[in-house]
Amino acid sequence: MDVRRSLARDVMLSLAHDAEEAMTIVRDRDRTAVVVSDEYALFRLAVHRYLLQADGDRNPAESRVDQDWSFRSMGMVQAASILRFCAFMGVRLDCGRDVEDLYRAALAELRPCGDAHPARDRLAEVTATHRLVRSLRTAGKLDEALRLSTRLGPDFFYASGAEPRFADLQFEIGACLLEMGRPAQVFSALGELEKTYWETSAARSYSTRHRHDFILALAEQGRAEQGAAIDRMEAALGHLTTHRISDTRHDVYELSLTLTYAEMLADSEAHHHRAIELAELALGIAERIRGRWGVIARARTPLSRAFRRVYGDVALLTARLPGASAARLGLRVCLSAKQTGFAGHLRAGELLLAPRLRGLMAEVLAVEQAESSDLVGDDEALRDNRRKQERMLAELHERILKRVNPMLADMILPTPTDVSDLLRVVGDRHALDFAGLPDTLGGGTNWFRTLTTPDGHVQFERFRPGPHFADYFHGLDGRRAWVDRLDEAREHHRPDWHALALEILPAELIRRLRDTASTDEPIELLVSAHQELSLLPWAALEIDSGGTLLLHHAVITQTPVLTCLSRPHPPFVSGPALVRLVAEGAVWIDRERGAWGLPATGGSVPLSRCPLQGEAPRTMARSRLSAELINPEEQWRFIHVAAHGGGTGLDQHLRLPEETATAGSLTAAYALALRWPESALMASCHIGRLVNVEDAEPLGFVMAVLTGGSQCVVAAIDRVPNLPAGRMAGHLVRLVRGGSVRLDHALRRAQLKLARTEHVVSWALFNTYVR
Repeated sequence: MDVRRSLARDVMLSLAHDAEEAMTIVRDRDRTAVVVSDEYALFRLAVHRYLLQADGDRNPAESRVDQDWSFRSMGMVQAASILRFCAFMGVRLDCGRDVEDLYRAALAELRPCGDAHPARDRLAEVTATHRLVRSLRTAGKLDEALRLSTRLGPDFFYASGAEPRFADLQFEIGACLLEMGRPAQVFSALGELEKTYWETSAARSYSTRHRHDFILALAEQGRAEQGAAIDRMEAALGHLTTHRISDTRHDVYELSLTLTYAEMLADSEAHHHRAIELAELALGIAERIRGRWGVIARARTPLSRAFRRVYGDVALLTARLPGASAARLGLRVCLSAKQTGFAGHLRAGELLLAPRLRGLMAEVLAVEQAESSDLVGDDEALRDNRRKQERMLAELHERILKRVNPMLADMILPTPTDVSDLLRVVGDRHALDFAGLPDTLGGGTNWFRTLTTPDGHVQFERFRPGPHFADYFHGLDGRRAWVDRLDEAREHHRPDWHALALEILPAELIRRLRDTASTDEPIELLVSAHQELSLLPWAALEIDSGGTLLLHHAVITQTPVLTCLSRPHPPFVSGPALVRLVAEGAVWIDRERGAWGLPATGGSVPLSRCPLQGEAPRTMARSRLSAELINPEEQWRFIHVAAHGGGTGLDQHLRLPEETATAGSLTAAYALALRWPESALMASCHIGRLVNVEDAEPLGFVMAVLTGGSQCVVAAIDRVPNLPAGRMAGHLVRLVRGGSVRLDHALRRAQLKLARTEHVVSWALFNTYVR
């Protein structure tokens, strides 16, 4: 076990907790904070508010008693807490104030007559002093932190109302010594207090007693005393469980201790089963904390940043452990890590949403903000409020599920993933999930992949992308990255698709793909990408040096996240079809027009009803696509749109001139409120560019169409030349009009045909997305 990781994670979580409390107060009091979409701007706004509070009147008139000292000192402490957290996480937030000086200034407000006299507020004094010590250690000022903390004995905490926090200060003393490389001195510094202080009747019942054993266990680990370290951790966990307090601070304590204990046990083969149990418990605690802080806000909060690293730590741990239980837990961790921000991003883009969705967001936010300023305490009234809040959110989840869409309900108010249920939905497909996660010690992205097979087997592993991955996505040796410039690829100057496949795909999957060479049946491969991999043309990958495409042996479909899945397979395409083809700006629609049997009149094709077989197409009375997709009188089964596409996130859009209410574009934000047919073909550049960022589910037009009811969407992840795009779309229309074909199968057939003669950008940039 890496003691450095444990110490770094513990301080990260405690800093995040304190910064989160500070940010919550700002969000509750300042409407501006709710609509700020950028996390950096939110941090900056909060610090600005607290510094204004800290710089209040310090020179009251003689006739007036200074009543603002508490207000000013709290502003300094809260600003410093946010600044120290940002510095720890690598977020540069320069406000011209030194963090430690802010803490010292806060203490000066609390001790106007000097250190030798009682503070105006003993509880605030203890809080500010502990945070100053922790800040000094975090900044690497270990000698200064140690000098300050060792001067503060039990008497400093006596009658302050914060007596249990003495354990936090002891933890800081031990952590300083460990970071100095002096584990043996931890026992001489703290050990004598075990019987003289911690075994007294009062201290024995303190909820923080476990912090004393926790730091001594890390010291035992530093001295390579594994057995003694485990005994200490077991005692600490037992005390924490016995004296648990129901608030977020103690949840953070429990998460830090539990995950460290799991990592400690993972070093011993005899304790692997217990390590998995504790890792699963740690994940449950993390999800509980996230729930308490709220879903809407959590994509733009200190804790959300910290949790990305915690999830990375848990994934690193489970990847070290053998067996099916560890593999399933690894998958669940990665799904939780990618299930953190959809609602928050919707909230940030609220003004882009249709009124019905804005109303839902407002309802969820109102429930989450109720009692949000009272985040600590264990009294029965607070527990009742939390139970009421959880019940109201569950009712909202059910209402969104029934009135809008199950997928939207799970994205806005997600629930922990049941891997067994997920595997049942995956069915007879092979599923490949990717996650790129940071960890507590930083240093870049750790990549994980999970392969699930039709027999229910789950293989979870960490993998390290090599030079071909780096060359494709980032460029090497001064070369530009291949992503976004595939049009420049030539026979002797192109990405090495085979080497790239070997770096990204599990060896077991490649073996299974090659085994299908003797059969006529390709495997069904479902891919859930993440970060850069969302922009990979999977159809172009080659599974051997002879140029055999992944596509030859697999029907490739993608899903934004595996938790989106709601059925085993996409449906067979059926009619009637809703068709809108916009021939503007060199968009070439002749092949698509001919495939539908539409008159060759030139120009655009207005909104039309096109049966797959039989009767002739006819123009619709409504001209706006958005109006037709909320029409309850018609049950569309297929939609085909050809138009220019662009933008990203909720602003990703189709250029449709008739959509005058939205400036001639149909945006992803507006599309979320529409009812989409079960199969969709989007012959537009960029509309399939579903960028899955590090901290949230992806947002974009495809996500909106899937959320609005589609089961299968074909779209391009990048710019595709007009003629190839028109040929691909026309070929797909002819295939689906032939009957009894799924859209994902039709795309594979079209891509295999075009791959023989066409440039890679003409066919490989089209993806099939399912839910």
